[in-house]
Amino acid sequence: MHTKKTHLNEIIGLRSEILWLKKVLGPQKEVINTLNKKDLRLIDDQLQKYFSDIYENAVKISETFETYRDLMSNLREAYQSSIANRANEIMRVFTAMTTIFMPLTVITGIYGMNFDYMPELKWKYSYFAVLGIMILLGSGMYYLFRKKDWL
Repeated sequence: MHTKKTHLNEIIGLRSEILWLKKVLGPQKEVINTLNKKDLRLIDDQLQKYFSDIYENAVKISETFETYRDLMSNLREAYQSSIANRANEIMRVFTAMTTIFMPLTVITGIYGMNFDYMPELKWKYSYFAVLGIMILLGSGMYYLFRKKDWL
């Protein structure tokens, strides 16, 4: 479980870094765009093409950051979905085990009440009969759940 939490922390950390880099690049992209405009007399035509290339690269980097941010969000959602699926599998097994042991607990509770008159208590083989019924009931329910692929 520790490894999975580490993965989640890495995903969250990478997403934060990508958001920070995108935030830093945003104002720089605007400055480069302003320098890229043709109507500025500060930059001659020969240098103008370099600013155009720089601006195109800044736009591509910004789009790449957006793609990576979406990828990190998708990874986090996939991770959380896998954790939820694992929890559902565990709960299904616990529910099946509870369903198997519940009738056995009821039978045990009935025979543990210490009433004076229970006809089957005087029978010589009643202990083995009740124990056999409990084993058959538990085994049958276990087999049924395995057959239905619930366990």
